[in-house]
Amino acid sequence: MTDTVIQLIETGARVTRYCETCKDHGEIDLERIRRVRGDDFPMLDHLPLCTNGDCIGMIRFKASLGMRSRWLMTAKGHERFQRHSDWAFTTKNMAIKRQVQRERRAKQSPPMREAPRG
Repeated sequence: MTDTVIQLIETGARVTRYCETCKDHGEIDLERIRRVRGDDFPMLDHLPLCTNGDCIGMIRFKASLGMRSRWLMTAKGHERFQRHSDWAFTTKNMAIKRQVQRERRAKQSPPMREAPRG
């Protein structure tokens, strides 16, 4: 199984990153990762948090060799990714509901008047 940076480079795999939350994606530079992290840096189950603005998603990596592609994740990695995705979905929905409630309360409450001075 090709799971380290050097193995991916040697097989000629093209590796892309993808964030399910904000849909950010793109090709990654394996040579740069090799220079910074070393030849034996494991890409399998490497799931960093997305750095795209205030996104709370997690990045997945996909290795493609010709027409074949696969996520660089084991069953344990898939489980970890799913737990994070569930958390992100719940967190995002809670934030939306809170915003709707704030807007609804702002419309319902009468404007505050100042007390007479004297």
